[in-house]
This record gives sequence, structure tokens and C-alpha cells, in this order.
Amino acid sequence: MNSLLSLLILVFTFFSFNPLISLASKSTYKDQCASLIPETYSTTKLKFNSFPLSDKNTGYYIGGDSIINFDTTWNQFSLYFPTRNTHATSHPHVFKIEGTISFRTTTFDHRGYLTFKLDGFWSRSSGNVCMIGKGKGVSKKGDSLNLEAVFKLNNVFNSSNITNLVSGSLESLSSEKGDADRYFEPISLMMFPKANYSYSLDNKEVEHDFSFDSDDDEEGLSLNFDSLSFCSHPLSNAIKRLQLEYTHECSSSKNCTPIVSGSSDQLSSHMSLKGIECSSSHIKKHRVRVLVEFSNSVDYYWNRNNQSLNTETMLIGEGWWDEKKNMLYVVLCHFIGGRKSSSLNGTQVGDCSIRLRLRFPSIWSINSTSSIVGQIWSNKSASDPNYFKKITFRNDRNYRVGGKDLKYEYSKLDRVKQSCSTNKVVANQGKRYPDAYSYDMKFDMSVRESKKRVAWGSSSPLFVDDDFYELDLSTTSSGFDAGILNNNNGSLFNISYKISLFVMSSPPFERNSLFNSSYYSVKISAEGIYDSRNGTLCMVGCHDLVSNDGKPTSHSLDCEILLKFQFPSLDTNERSYIKGSIESTRHQSDPLYFKSLEVSARSYNVVFARRNVWRMDMEVIMTLISTTLACVFVGLQLYHVKKHPNVLPFISIFMMSILTLGHMIPLVLNFEALLAQNQNNKSYIIGYVEKWLEVNEISVRLITMVAFLLQFRLLYLTWSSRKTSESENHLWIAEKKASYVTFPLYAAGLLIALLLKLKNDRHLVTSMYRQHVSSWENIKSYGGFVLDGFLVPQVILNLFSNTKENALSSPFYFGTTFVRLLPHAYDLYRTHSYGHQDSYSYFYADPSADFYSTSWNIFIPLACILLAIIIYLQQHFGAQCFLPGRFKGSKGYAKVPKSEGEVETTNM
Repeated sequence: MNSLLSLLILVFTFFSFNPLISLASKSTYKDQCASLIPETYSTTKLKFNSFPLSDKNTGYYIGGDSIINFDTTWNQFSLYFPTRNTHATSHPHVFKIEGTISFRTTTFDHRGYLTFKLDGFWSRSSGNVCMIGKGKGVSKKGDSLNLEAVFKLNNVFNSSNITNLVSGSLESLSSEKGDADRYFEPISLMMFPKANYSYSLDNKEVEHDFSFDSDDDEEGLSLNFDSLSFCSHPLSNAIKRLQLEYTHECSSSKNCTPIVSGSSDQLSSHMSLKGIECSSSHIKKHRVRVLVEFSNSVDYYWNRNNQSLNTETMLIGEGWWDEKKNMLYVVLCHFIGGRKSSSLNGTQVGDCSIRLRLRFPSIWSINSTSSIVGQIWSNKSASDPNYFKKITFRNDRNYRVGGKDLKYEYSKLDRVKQSCSTNKVVANQGKRYPDAYSYDMKFDMSVRESKKRVAWGSSSPLFVDDDFYELDLSTTSSGFDAGILNNNNGSLFNISYKISLFVMSSPPFERNSLFNSSYYSVKISAEGIYDSRNGTLCMVGCHDLVSNDGKPTSHSLDCEILLKFQFPSLDTNERSYIKGSIESTRHQSDPLYFKSLEVSARSYNVVFARRNVWRMDMEVIMTLISTTLACVFVGLQLYHVKKHPNVLPFISIFMMSILTLGHMIPLVLNFEALLAQNQNNKSYIIGYVEKWLEVNEISVRLITMVAFLLQFRLLYLTWSSRKTSESENHLWIAEKKASYVTFPLYAAGLLIALLLKLKNDRHLVTSMYRQHVSSWENIKSYGGFVLDGFLVPQVILNLFSNTKENALSSPFYFGTTFVRLLPHAYDLYRTHSYGHQDSYSYFYADPSADFYSTSWNIFIPLACILLAIIIYLQQHFGAQCFLPGRFKGSKGYAKVPKSEGEVETTNM
């Protein structure tokens, strides 16, 4: 939905320009561009494929903060030059061109979107481009933008190599003082040319730099070019989260890093490779151009989207794949100059003295579970000021490259057998437990230390026996079926895991805490035995060690860790928990000893998941039925007042307003959610269910709209019926008195309900990790509670007006009461049959929209039924029939036909 919305905005903005925008004026072009490319040439004919930039280009920029949302990825822009809009001129080296430049953001709404439609000239001999155009879009504040700008590029030639960079600017044609609303500060641009690019760094002298032996010269995986092109592999697109590991001597950036860190002495912790261009020529080598970025832990994990382009922390280079050694070799160069003040002008490429090599290990083990490893070093001598010590790197993600050639070597199974009993008799032979190959083996967890929650984590199998674990339930349903193929015949599986624990609180931690020497996370690789007879998993683990000052150092491990987990049975009717522990087997006096960690995790087993899908289907159907019934009962009330129009003034406007808002607010909230959908917040739903839910959600909205319109019609009729006659004046007075009672009653109820719910929320776990229940959610819940008691204003109005009119039809107030009580009855059934559910999986009787618990589900129905009975008694025996005699009023008002006049009647 977000991508579709962005596309619609792009199309609308693009076509909102005139089909062919002429230059703002010849004088404007002359003023801005005459010094670069004089406009003295007449256009002759179309010239296809003459402009060296391709149809679609991307580049990087700095500036534009006042008009572009800063939430960007590497501050990228898009440049589009349709070849059909390139024209030759009377000068052989000058061409008229048209194009569009767009600045995009990583946010999923339209804020900060901006695009310019441009036209101008390109000089093939000088490499200059100058264009004038108009821009439209929406600023990051949400304001509409109408801008005029001049766009300039240089170094746009028909051929290029590593030293060529296309740079330029986009500047406002408006004055900062004279037209401040349309002015924006200059935006500095940089692009990497792709036309006729010449790879020049892979010469024989450079190849010699990669011929040395290394401790890391193990065999790498082949990329199998026969079946899959080199350019379709991850290394030619983007490789992220490469963890850097420095030698122990490196305590600062001096002689330890390839980047210029400026005044900062902090060592980068991560590196990313991004492919610029790839060539899979079969004549020579498979080659790629890459951009390398260095970042520290905080920037990478928490502020990644807010980073601005910084050429000081980036390298550019050329690489090629060595098919004999199955390695990628890269020569990297520094960016020189530029980035002074707020401009990229003058940025150049030079000092190509950095070397990088990368491979995909063919054998994994508990000591190395990285799918990518490599080194980066300088070919300069140690006395050179730009020299730095060799840095190793590896990734911490488990994606596989190289087909079925990947293997795992188990080395700790003997220790596991000594530490855990794997042959004990199963007490209950009738229970079933997850299969080792199923999705149930992958789980997130909450981690406690000394009964205090200190971290959360994720765990995923790497290998089960000799098979790589790769189940993706979002793309196939076969993974679910694997869960019921569980082996209850005493099967034992060798299994390896990768576990990541993320710290929740800030240091310092307890003295013997596992997180004492960790900055933000702990990585554990483990291997052991899973017993599918009783759901026990026992493993020996190793975790990465860091230096005392938190600097990333060369790979070192502590493998004295024991991990135990107990999986719940698949036969449970509700979601249960995986229980486990992570313990150090070292003596307490050992510096590497840490206190035991308690682990708990939600188990989303296959049987439960299927039952949950059936439940969600049923809830969607119940929502449709309930909303349809609401329409029917309101329709019956409209029919009732059509037959008896004299009863309309006696209907509570307060009650009608509550019911109308009850239908309107969900429509408004759902519409806002539709515009601001966040894919990251979507719940995981199996197979076709998500599409089924989306289709039925539309149906529910349509029926809710009908119910709202009918209820609004009833509210309008009630309001209109209150005329200025004496009887209606008394009814207005009665309505006011009823409001004076109802408002304080609701306010007191809100305060009491909030206090009770907040008290309960302290003990309620709404997800695997306890979530904070916001005040807004509490207010929404109370709103549902008010809707449940929608008859309260009518009861109080009847008391003050002392009427005996049948203002409400029996089907309306009994039927609407039934619709309001049905969710509470269902919640009792759901709690008994399904246990606790995730908050995102509720489609009916959502706790965030009402009060649901065993006590509330009993109290609310009884109270609502009592209110309906009171209305029945009031309409048949008088509004004050159940009050003691001394509290009864002496008069009441009834509406009589107009032919008989307006008369006042007495109800005794």
C-alpha cells in the first residue's frame, strides 16, 4: 500500500507538469547557463543513444534540508533521461535534453517528496550539462512546493573510468529575501558514470598484491556461473552488516583504519558493500564496481536512516571474481577533496592503495558461522602515514551462497553428551513435540538475569544434521506441514544454532554479567542434540569476546557455555512457552564466568497456528454478522419512527450521538491506517489468510459505513423533531438535566475503569515482552464500555421527562444490546478454547476497544440486560415505575397527534 501510494504520487506529480516544458524564459537560461553552454543552436532532429547517462540513474546529494525530508538512505536521488527526448542541434557537440530529477526518502508517506522537470543542453566536448526547470512536491512539513531551479552537471563524457565522477548542483532561481517561500538552499550532487566504463585497476601488478598466503585461505564456495549469473549474486548488489575485527594492538584509529575519521578517534565497527555496476563478461573477468561505507555500532543499528552522505567514511573501487580460488578481489580508492562546507564540488578519486578480498566459506563450524569472511589491508609500507594494519571482517547473517556445497562440522557433541542426558525414558509417550526441521525451532526470547529482564534475543537453527535450515513460511506453506512430521520414535538430531541477545538497559551491569563486556549485543553460536521424543534441546555454545574498552577485536571466543531449552507439546490448546537457560560452565572465580540467564519464549507451534487461523476466519465472519445485524436493528428503529413520528422527540440525542460516533470513529481510524500502513507492523499470517482478511476488511468497512449513515439519519430525525413548542422545550430541559447527570457519571466511570485496567496491566503480558499499554488504548477501551451501556442516557432522560412513550422499538434496544454483548460471550469462549492471543491477531472482541476479562464479561452483559429491561418497564409502566413513591414526579409529557393539539398529560 505504501509503495502504491508513493507510485501514485510520483505519477501525479510527473504528469502535473506540462508535457514539454519550455525553458522558463530565454533570458533565464541565458543568465544561468550561457557561460557553460550558450543557447545559440537550433534543434534539428532526435538523436537516440547519444547522451552518455542512461535512462535511469541514481546519485547522492547533500543539502536541501528545508524542502526534503532528512530520513533518507545515503541521501539518494533519481535522475531520468528519456532517450526519445534527446535532440541534436546545429552544433555537432551540443544536444538538447529533457529529464526529471526526484529526491526520495525511506519513509512510506508522501512527506519530503520532490521532483523537477528539466530541459536544457549538454555539451559533449566540455562534459557540461545545464538545465532549467520547475519542481513540485510536498515538503517534510506537508506544505505544497512550487519551485524553479537551475540544474548543472560536469564531467558528463562518453567514456569514463574510476577517476571520473559526475558532480553538480541544483540551485533555486528564487531569491531568499524576495521570495522566501520558493527559495531553497543549493543542493550538491554526485554521480558515478556508467557509460562505456573502463575497468583499469585489475592489472598484473595489482593482482600480485592478492597472491600472499593467509591464515584464512580455506576453500570458498563456487558461485556456479553455469546456472546463475555472477551479477545476480548478493556481492554485486549490497552486502550489509560486515563486522570489522581489528588486531589487539589497535586501540585508536591511528594506523588501524582506512578512513579519515577527522577529529573522532573511534574505530568503525561495521562495513557495507554496495554494488554500483556489474559486468559478467565471458571474454575476460566477472567484474563489479563497489561503494564501501564504514559505520559504528550506534549509527548502524539505531541511526542508519538518518545518516547523511559522508565521503570521508566511504571508499570506491573495482573488483573481480577469481574462479580458481573462489574469491572476490577489490581495489579500493579514497575520495579526495569535496565535502567542504556543504558542497560535493571538487570531489575526486585517488590513492587506490587499499585491497579487499572476500569469500563464502564452504565449511561452517561452531567457531565460524559466518557466510562471508574477508580482509582489508593497505599495500603501503608501515612507515607511510596512510598505512593501516590488516582488518578482518565477517557477517552475522545466515544467508547461503553456493547451492548444496555448504557443510557444517560438529565438534562439541561429545561434551554435549557428557553434560546432558539424551537417553532417558520419556514419561508421557502420548505427547508430540516439534519436528527438528519445522519452523517451531526458530524463536525469539526474553532474557532474565537475577529475575530481572535484561535483554531480548532471537535464535535460529543453522543446520539440522547435515541439512541447511532454510524455512520461509512467508513464501510457502510447506514449512508448516513439516511441523507435524515430528519423530516420536526416539529420534535424536544433531543441530546447530545462531543466537543473538540484545541488551535492553544501559551499563553498568552486575559484576559477573554476560553483558558486562558487551556494548549492545552478544552473539552465541551453538551446537548440540535435539530430542524430539520429549522436546529437549541441549547445546554447547561459544560467544564472541570484545576488548575491555569495547573495541571490536580479532575473532576470539568463549566456548564454556551450556544452553538448555524445553519445547512445549504440540498438543496444547493454547500458546505455551519455551523455557530455557544459558549458563557458564566456568568456575565463579574465572574472569569469563557469568551468572546464569533464564530464557522464556513464545512457542508458535503448527497445531496452534492452524487453530489460530481458523479462529481469525471465524472472527472475521462474526464481525460481518454483527455489523450487518447493527444495520438491521437501526433500520427497524427507523421504520418504527416512520410509523410513529410522535415518539422522535423522546429519543435521547445523547444516546444517538454515542451510537453514531461508535460507527464513525472506526471508519476514520481505519481510513488513517489505510493511508499510513506500516508493513513492519503487519502480523504474520499464514498462506492465503492475509488476502482473505484484507478482502473482508473492505466488506466490514462498507457495512460499517451503511450502519453509520443509518444511525446518522436517526440522529438527524431526532434532532429535527425537537421543535420550539412548550412540550419540546421541556424535553430540552430534561435532556440538559440528563446530560448533567450522565457526564459526571461517565467521567467517574472513566477514572475508575482506568485505575482498574492500569492495575491489571501490570500483571498482564500482552506479548512475548510486556508491552506498555498507552493511555489512548485505555480511552479506546472505555469508549467500548460506554457503547456497551448505550441505553444509560435514554434511561436517565426517561426519568427526567417522566414519559411513557414507546420511543425505542423492542428489536432496536434488545437487538443492539445483543450485538454489544455478543463479543463478551465470544471472549469467554475464546479464552477457554484458545488461551491468550497476540494483540495484533484480534479481529473481533479486541481488548483495545473494550473491557474484556472473565469478570468484565460477566458484569457488562448483566448490566446491559438490566438496562434493556428497565427501558422495557419504562415504556410500558411509566418512566419512574421502579422508583419509590416519594421520588416519583407528578407530571410527564406525551406526544399526541397534531390534530388533537399539543396537550400536557399527567402520569401518576
